[in-house]
Amino acid sequence: MDKIAAEKDNIMDILESNSLTVHFQPIHSLEGKILGHEALARFKGDSRFLNIAALFDAAIRTDTISSLDILCRENALRAASSLMKDKDTCLFMNICPETLLSATRQPGMTDELADRCGISREKIILEITEETAIRNYPLFKNAVSYYRDKGYKIALDDFGTGYGGLKMLSVIRPDFVKIDRHFISHIDRDFVNLALVESVTLLCHRLGMKVVAEGIERAEELTFAKSMGIDFFQGFLMGRPTPADARPSRAFRT
Repeated sequence: MDKIAAEKDNIMDILESNSLTVHFQPIHSLEGKILGHEALARFKGDSRFLNIAALFDAAIRTDTISSLDILCRENALRAASSLMKDKDTCLFMNICPETLLSATRQPGMTDELADRCGISREKIILEITEETAIRNYPLFKNAVSYYRDKGYKIALDDFGTGYGGLKMLSVIRPDFVKIDRHFISHIDRDFVNLALVESVTLLCHRLGMKVVAEGIERAEELTFAKSMGIDFFQGFLMGRPTPADARPSRAFRT
Protein backbone atom coordinates (compact mmCIF):
# COMPACT_ATOMS: atom_id res chain seq x y z
CA MET A 1 0.00 0.00 0.00
CA ASP A 2 1.39 3.40 -0.96
CA LYS A 3 1.67 6.32 1.47
CA ILE A 4 -1.40 8.18 0.22
CA ALA A 5 -3.60 5.11 0.46
CA ALA A 6 -2.33 4.38 3.97
CA GLU A 7 -2.98 7.95 5.05
CA LYS A 8 -6.51 7.80 3.68
CA ASP A 9 -7.22 4.55 5.53
CA ASN A 10 -5.96 6.10 8.78
CA ILE A 11 -8.13 9.17 8.26
CA MET A 12 -11.20 7.08 7.50
CA ASP A 13 -10.62 5.19 10.75
CA ILE A 14 -10.54 8.53 12.61
CA LEU A 15 -13.72 9.70 10.90
CA GLU A 16 -15.63 6.48 11.49
CA SER A 17 -14.65 6.21 15.16
CA ASN A 18 -14.65 9.97 15.79
CA SER A 19 -11.39 9.65 17.69
CA LEU A 20 -11.10 13.41 17.99
CA THR A 21 -12.04 15.66 20.87
CA VAL A 22 -12.17 19.40 21.48
CA HIS A 23 -10.07 21.73 23.61
CA PHE A 24 -10.99 25.37 24.16
CA GLN A 25 -8.63 28.32 24.51
CA PRO A 26 -9.96 31.66 25.78
CA ILE A 27 -9.68 34.96 23.93
CA HIS A 28 -9.60 38.00 26.20
CA SER A 29 -10.51 41.63 25.76
CA LEU A 30 -8.40 44.64 26.68
CA GLU A 31 -10.10 44.67 30.09
CA GLY A 32 -9.32 41.00 30.68
CA LYS A 33 -12.86 39.74 30.11
CA ILE A 34 -13.48 36.66 28.00
CA LEU A 35 -14.72 37.45 24.51
CA GLY A 36 -14.98 33.79 23.58
CA HIS A 37 -13.13 30.53 23.10
CA GLU A 38 -11.42 28.99 20.10
CA ALA A 39 -12.28 25.35 19.50
CA LEU A 40 -9.18 23.27 18.79
CA ALA A 41 -9.29 19.69 17.55
CA ARG A 42 -7.21 17.16 19.49
CA PHE A 43 -6.72 13.39 19.35
CA LYS A 44 -8.52 11.37 22.00
CA GLY A 45 -5.59 8.99 22.32
CA ASP A 46 -2.59 7.84 20.34
CA SER A 47 -2.56 8.54 16.63
CA ARG A 48 -0.50 7.54 13.62
CA PHE A 49 -0.26 11.24 12.80
CA LEU A 50 2.37 13.39 14.46
CA ASN A 51 -0.12 16.11 15.38
CA ILE A 52 -3.39 17.72 14.27
CA ALA A 53 -1.64 19.82 11.64
CA ALA A 54 -0.19 16.66 10.08
CA LEU A 55 -3.67 15.12 10.06
CA PHE A 56 -5.13 18.08 8.17
CA ASP A 57 -2.22 18.12 5.72
CA ALA A 58 -2.85 14.44 5.00
CA ALA A 59 -6.58 15.08 4.63
CA ILE A 60 -5.86 17.67 1.94
CA ARG A 61 -3.60 15.21 0.08
CA THR A 62 -6.17 12.42 0.26
CA ASP A 63 -9.23 14.54 -0.59
CA THR A 64 -10.88 13.80 2.76
CA ILE A 65 -10.56 17.35 4.11
CA SER A 66 -14.25 18.22 3.79
CA SER A 67 -15.35 15.22 5.85
CA LEU A 68 -12.72 15.93 8.49
CA ASP A 69 -13.64 19.61 8.59
CA ILE A 70 -17.33 18.85 9.09
CA LEU A 71 -16.57 16.36 11.87
CA CYS A 72 -14.44 18.95 13.70
CA ARG A 73 -17.19 21.56 13.35
CA GLU A 74 -19.78 19.15 14.71
CA ASN A 75 -17.54 18.25 17.67
CA ALA A 76 -16.86 21.92 18.39
CA LEU A 77 -20.51 22.94 18.33
CA ARG A 78 -21.62 20.03 20.51
CA ALA A 79 -18.92 20.77 23.06
CA ALA A 80 -19.57 24.52 23.00
CA SER A 81 -23.30 24.13 23.64
CA SER A 82 -22.68 23.61 27.37
CA LEU A 83 -19.69 25.97 27.60
CA MET A 84 -21.70 28.88 26.17
CA LYS A 85 -24.96 28.16 27.94
CA ASP A 86 -26.23 31.28 29.71
CA LYS A 87 -22.93 33.06 28.96
CA ASP A 88 -22.39 36.05 26.71
CA THR A 89 -19.39 34.57 24.92
CA CYS A 90 -18.52 33.61 21.36
CA LEU A 91 -17.23 30.48 19.69
CA PHE A 92 -14.27 30.81 17.34
CA MET A 93 -14.39 27.79 15.04
CA ASN A 94 -11.97 26.92 12.25
CA ILE A 95 -13.22 26.27 8.76
CA CYS A 96 -10.97 25.02 5.96
CA PRO A 97 -10.79 27.00 2.71
CA GLU A 98 -10.65 23.69 0.84
CA THR A 99 -14.11 22.86 2.18
CA LEU A 100 -15.51 26.20 1.03
CA LEU A 101 -14.20 25.51 -2.46
CA SER A 102 -15.21 21.86 -2.61
CA ALA A 103 -17.64 20.76 -5.29
CA THR A 104 -19.29 18.50 -2.69
CA ARG A 105 -19.83 21.29 -0.15
CA GLN A 106 -23.25 21.03 1.47
CA PRO A 107 -24.57 24.53 2.33
CA GLY A 108 -26.68 24.57 5.46
CA MET A 109 -24.90 21.84 7.39
CA THR A 110 -23.28 24.26 9.85
CA ASP A 111 -26.63 26.06 10.25
CA GLU A 112 -28.32 22.78 11.11
CA LEU A 113 -25.62 21.83 13.62
CA ALA A 114 -25.69 25.26 15.28
CA ASP A 115 -29.48 25.19 15.56
CA ARG A 116 -29.43 21.67 16.96
CA CYS A 117 -26.87 22.70 19.59
CA GLY A 118 -28.79 25.85 20.50
CA ILE A 119 -26.00 28.27 19.53
CA SER A 120 -26.92 31.53 17.86
CA ARG A 121 -25.14 32.09 14.55
CA GLU A 122 -24.32 35.63 15.68
CA LYS A 123 -22.18 34.07 18.43
CA ILE A 124 -20.11 31.98 16.00
CA ILE A 125 -16.95 33.36 14.42
CA LEU A 126 -15.67 31.24 11.55
CA GLU A 127 -11.88 31.32 11.35
CA ILE A 128 -10.42 30.98 7.87
CA THR A 129 -6.70 30.36 7.72
CA GLU A 130 -4.56 32.37 5.35
CA GLU A 131 -2.05 29.56 4.88
CA THR A 132 -3.79 27.95 1.91
CA ALA A 133 -3.30 29.18 -1.64
CA ILE A 134 -6.67 30.28 -3.04
CA ARG A 135 -6.92 29.86 -6.80
CA ASN A 136 -10.55 30.81 -7.29
CA TYR A 137 -11.16 34.02 -5.36
CA PRO A 138 -14.67 34.74 -6.77
CA LEU A 139 -15.91 31.29 -5.69
CA PHE A 140 -14.19 31.64 -2.33
CA LYS A 141 -15.71 35.10 -1.78
CA ASN A 142 -19.19 33.78 -2.59
CA ALA A 143 -18.79 30.93 -0.11
CA VAL A 144 -17.69 33.34 2.65
CA SER A 145 -20.57 35.69 1.80
CA TYR A 146 -23.00 32.81 2.24
CA TYR A 147 -21.99 32.42 5.88
CA ARG A 148 -21.91 36.17 6.55
CA ASP A 149 -25.43 36.53 5.15
CA LYS A 150 -26.56 33.80 7.54
CA GLY A 151 -25.34 35.85 10.52
CA TYR A 152 -21.93 34.36 11.19
CA LYS A 153 -18.90 36.58 11.72
CA ILE A 154 -15.64 35.91 9.91
CA ALA A 155 -12.07 35.89 11.23
CA LEU A 156 -8.91 35.73 9.14
CA ASP A 157 -6.56 33.42 11.05
CA ASP A 158 -2.74 33.31 11.11
CA PHE A 159 -2.56 36.61 9.27
CA GLY A 160 0.85 37.34 7.80
CA THR A 161 2.08 33.77 7.30
CA GLY A 162 0.14 32.56 4.28
CA TYR A 163 -0.35 33.11 0.58
CA GLY A 164 -3.17 35.65 0.54
CA GLY A 165 -1.89 38.58 2.57
CA LEU A 166 -3.60 41.84 1.76
CA LYS A 167 -5.52 40.27 -1.11
CA MET A 168 -7.22 37.86 1.29
CA LEU A 169 -7.97 40.79 3.58
CA SER A 170 -9.52 42.70 0.69
CA VAL A 171 -11.55 39.76 -0.66
CA ILE A 172 -13.20 38.47 2.51
CA ARG A 173 -13.14 41.69 4.59
CA PRO A 174 -13.25 39.86 7.91
CA ASP A 175 -14.71 41.08 11.20
CA PHE A 176 -11.58 39.90 13.04
CA VAL A 177 -7.95 39.63 11.97
CA LYS A 178 -5.81 37.27 14.06
CA ILE A 179 -2.14 38.21 13.80
CA ASP A 180 0.02 35.10 13.79
CA ARG A 181 2.19 34.37 16.83
CA HIS A 182 5.31 34.67 14.67
CA PHE A 183 4.90 38.45 14.79
CA ILE A 184 3.82 38.58 18.45
CA SER A 185 6.54 36.43 19.99
CA HIS A 186 9.18 38.68 21.61
CA ILE A 187 7.61 41.73 19.99
CA ASP A 188 9.10 43.80 22.81
CA ARG A 189 12.56 42.95 21.40
CA ASP A 190 11.93 42.91 17.66
CA PHE A 191 11.59 46.34 16.04
CA VAL A 192 10.63 44.95 12.63
CA ASN A 193 7.75 42.85 13.94
CA LEU A 194 6.70 45.70 16.21
CA ALA A 195 6.45 48.05 13.23
CA LEU A 196 4.59 45.46 11.15
CA VAL A 197 2.04 44.74 13.87
CA GLU A 198 1.49 48.44 14.49
CA SER A 199 0.86 49.00 10.78
CA VAL A 200 -1.52 46.03 10.44
CA THR A 201 -3.45 47.10 13.53
CA LEU A 202 -3.85 50.66 12.25
CA LEU A 203 -4.96 49.40 8.83
CA CYS A 204 -7.51 46.97 10.29
CA HIS A 205 -8.97 49.61 12.58
CA ARG A 206 -9.34 52.03 9.67
CA LEU A 207 -11.26 49.29 7.85
CA GLY A 208 -13.49 48.60 10.86
CA MET A 209 -11.89 45.24 11.71
CA LYS A 210 -11.01 44.02 15.20
CA VAL A 211 -7.50 42.66 15.83
CA VAL A 212 -6.53 39.60 17.87
CA ALA A 213 -2.92 38.98 18.93
CA GLU A 214 -2.17 35.25 18.92
CA GLY A 215 0.47 33.35 20.86
CA ILE A 216 1.02 35.68 23.80
CA GLU A 217 3.17 33.86 26.34
CA ARG A 218 4.97 36.67 28.18
CA ALA A 219 3.73 39.68 30.12
CA GLU A 220 5.98 41.93 28.03
CA GLU A 221 4.26 40.78 24.83
CA LEU A 222 0.86 41.54 26.33
CA THR A 223 1.99 44.99 27.45
CA PHE A 224 3.30 45.90 24.00
CA ALA A 225 0.24 44.47 22.25
CA LYS A 226 -2.03 46.57 24.46
CA SER A 227 0.04 49.68 23.84
CA MET A 228 -0.59 49.31 20.09
CA GLY A 229 -4.34 49.29 20.55
CA ILE A 230 -4.87 45.61 19.74
CA ASP A 231 -8.41 44.64 20.73
CA PHE A 232 -8.17 41.02 21.88
CA PHE A 233 -5.50 38.61 23.12
CA GLN A 234 -4.95 34.85 22.99
CA GLY A 235 -2.09 32.74 24.31
CA PHE A 236 -0.70 30.62 27.10
CA LEU A 237 -0.28 33.68 29.34
CA MET A 238 -4.07 34.10 29.51
CA GLY A 239 -5.01 30.44 29.28
CA ARG A 240 -3.91 27.18 27.71
CA PRO A 241 -6.24 25.00 25.64
CA THR A 242 -8.23 22.83 28.01
CA PRO A 243 -10.55 19.85 27.39
CA ALA A 244 -14.17 20.70 26.69
CA ASP A 245 -15.31 19.06 29.92
CA ALA A 246 -12.79 20.95 32.09
CA ARG A 247 -13.69 23.88 34.28
CA PRO A 248 -14.53 26.95 32.15
CA SER A 249 -11.94 29.70 31.78
CA ARG A 250 -12.20 32.78 33.94
CA ALA A 251 -11.41 36.40 33.25
CA PHE A 252 -7.70 37.11 33.06
CA ARG A 253 -6.33 39.49 35.66
CA THR A 254 -3.57 41.83 34.54
